[in-house]
Amino acid sequence: MALVPYSWLEKPAEALNAMRDRMPNAILLYGAPGTGLYELGLAFSKSLFCEQPGPDGTPCGKCRGCQLTHAGTHPDFRQVLSEFMCAEWDVPYTAAENERPEARKKLSREIRIHQIRVLSDFLSLNANQGGRRIILVYPADKVRAEAAASLLKSMEEPPEGLTWILVAEKLDDVLPTIRSRSRLVRAPSPSREEALEFLRSRKVKNAEAALAFAGGAPMPALRANDDERLSSKTEAAALDLLRAGPELSADLVVRTLAADLTIPAFSLLLLRWAHDLMRVSSGLEPHFLPGESEALKKLAKLTTPARAAKFSDFAETVRRSADHPLNSRQVWEQTFFRYREVFAQK
Repeated sequence: MALVPYSWLEKPAEALNAMRDRMPNAILLYGAPGTGLYELGLAFSKSLFCEQPGPDGTPCGKCRGCQLTHAGTHPDFRQVLSEFMCAEWDVPYTAAENERPEARKKLSREIRIHQIRVLSDFLSLNANQGGRRIILVYPADKVRAEAAASLLKSMEEPPEGLTWILVAEKLDDVLPTIRSRSRLVRAPSPSREEALEFLRSRKVKNAEAALAFAGGAPMPALRANDDERLSSKTEAAALDLLRAGPELSADLVVRTLAADLTIPAFSLLLLRWAHDLMRVSSGLEPHFLPGESEALKKLAKLTTPARAAKFSDFAETVRRSADHPLNSRQVWEQTFFRYREVFAQK
C-alpha cells in the first residue's frame, strides 16, 4: 500500500513520514469525513514496520514486516475499529464476552470499553520484532465515555516503543485530554476538481451529482452503500413528495410508502433536502442537490428561513436516531406531515 492513498493527502502523509524516526506517544490524524483518513492512517501504520521504506515512507512490499502487515498477522500491530467500521473494512471484530450479536440489529458505530480492555496483554508485552508497536484507533471521535477514560489511562503511561495512531473526523468530539497528549495532523479535503477527477478515474457515472449528494466527500460518492442511499425507485418517490410541499395529502403520503425503505438512507436524503431548502430560502444555491434547484426555489417562496431552519433541525433529529430500531412507516408519515407544516401560510 502506498503511503499516499489519494493525491490530496500528500501533505499530511509528508507530516506523518517526518515523525518516523522520532515517533511521539500518540498521533491524532483528523479531517473531514469521506476523504480517506482511515486509509492514510492504515498506510502509515503499516509503513512503520517496513525494513526498507522509500524516502517518502512508501513500504517496499517485500520485507518480512511488509509481508506480515499485508497478511494482517503482524504481532506488533493492532487495530481498534468500531463494529460498523470492522464490517466496512473487513477487519475482525471481537464482541464482548456477555454479548449476543444476534440480539442487536444494528452494528455499533462506537468504540466500546471491552475493545480497549482487551489490549491489556498487548500493552504489557515487548515488541515481538524488537522494534515499535502500533495501535490504530478509528473513529477516535466515537469512543464511548468509559472507553475514552480507559484509553486515556493507557496513553498516560505508554510502554516504550508504543504509538497510538488515532483517526478522527470530528476533532471537537475527541476528549480534550486525549487531544492534548497527541501530535495533531490535519488532513485537508480535496478540491472539487480533485474529487471529480478521482471519481471519473474510477468510472463513477454522473460524478458531479454523486459528489454533490455526498457533500463534496469523494469516498461516499465512490462507494455504493445501501445504508447511505435509497434505491433509485424509492428515492424518486421520496423526492416527488418533497417537491409537492404544501400540496401533500395524507392519502398520498400513506400510499407512497416504499416497501424497501431504510431509515438511515431516508434520513440522509431528508437532511440533504432540508439543508438545501434552508439555504435556498436564505438566498443561497443548493449544496447537496443542485439538480433540484428549480423545485427548491419554488418551495422557498412559500416558506420562511426560520421555518426551513426548524425543519432542518427536525431532519437532524431523524438522522441522529436513524440507527435505532424505528418503525419505518411512522418515520415516513411523521416526516412528511411535519414537512407540510413548513409551507403553512406565512
